Amino acid sequence: MVHTKVTVENKSQAGYDIGMKRIYLDNAAATPVSTVAQKAVAETSKKFPGNPSGIHKEGRSARAVLEGARAEIAGAISARPDEIIFTSGATEANNMAISGIVQFARKNGIANPHIIVSAIEHPSVLEVVHAMEKYGIRVDYLSVDSRGLIDTKELRKLITPETILVSIMYANNEIGTVEPITDIAKEIRHARKMSGSVYPYFHTDSAQAANYLDINVLRLGVDLMTLSSGKTYGPRGIGALFVKRGVQMIPLMYGGEHEDGRRPGTEAVALASGFATALREAQKMNVKEGKRVQKLRDALASKILKKISGTSVNGDLSKSLPNILNISFDGMESEALVLYLDASGIAVSGKSACKSSDSAPSHVILAIGKVGDGTAGAIRFSLGRDTKNEDISRVANEVIRLAPILREMQTNSN
Repeated sequence: MVHTKVTVENKSQAGYDIGMKRIYLDNAAATPVSTVAQKAVAETSKKFPGNPSGIHKEGRSARAVLEGARAEIAGAISARPDEIIFTSGATEANNMAISGIVQFARKNGIANPHIIVSAIEHPSVLEVVHAMEKYGIRVDYLSVDSRGLIDTKELRKLITPETILVSIMYANNEIGTVEPITDIAKEIRHARKMSGSVYPYFHTDSAQAANYLDINVLRLGVDLMTLSSGKTYGPRGIGALFVKRGVQMIPLMYGGEHEDGRRPGTEAVALASGFATALREAQKMNVKEGKRVQKLRDALASKILKKISGTSVNGDLSKSLPNILNISFDGMESEALVLYLDASGIAVSGKSACKSSDSAPSHVILAIGKVGDGTAGAIRFSLGRDTKNEDISRVANEVIRLAPILREMQTNSN
């Protein structure tokens, strides 16, 4: 594949009026911090400077705030406070869940543990299991259909007596597909019943889900669940892992008895406060906001698909997060469109932010069978609370304007 060298020397050539506001449609990568979350972080930082492990008044006060935030996050997902472990973010939580379960299993006599993950997991899951394969851990990658959905019947076939963990994300960060989590949980309970074992445990990465979906762990039936503050209009640098009581795992790191001995390091009290505030706000408005952004997303999809030939939606909008739209453009590279839109004052992405500098096609798009000869570029538009009707019109018009220009560039470069 020949990559087009993309340079935009003059913003006016890209159709950008420097007086116009920028439009941010990359909320799946990172959401802005909400006003209430910012306020919580600032106030907590000022009022509670103590180390929450200290036994003095300042330490006790900070501990009370930290445990209040933990209890609030637990309440939002119908968990107990002692089932919430604060982490530095979703990536650490995913690593902790997978590595912790595997290490405990091996330590306790399971010589050849087996893991099942979907083929479209976030890199913070896939790269962990890739590394584990080098150390003899057997991994099966559950395929998905053209919509990005796993088949629970196929999952049942893959589960063996050595399967200790199934990790399948709640909602995909690139195409938005929402997996049948409760059905997956039923299959796992069936497997446990047949084997008479506590295994396999069920972990789900729900970093993208909390803004719009039900994250009640009792209804979902999960044993471990990853949460992200930075994807939920909270401060970055903090996340959480729900670990159901009775689930045994080994810590990733050592150096302190923080988080009940499960994750060392002085807890970020102010960030925890902001995270809890943001999650509460997100859950309160999830239904109404979901309906609003879905209308905007569908309008954007309709405008682009009608006006630009050779375009198609990746995934299935009827089984997707309401704010994510991923479209393939035949004869156009993702990077070119991302950069030209950026020069036009519009922020979108071509794949997961963790892999945005990699020129290879997205593993998610490959898994759903949409990339063949490499000439189709996939773009993710992820809407958020700040997205307005007029933003959608401007984005659609700019994409429609740029498409023939970039296709001609691609043709000439080949």
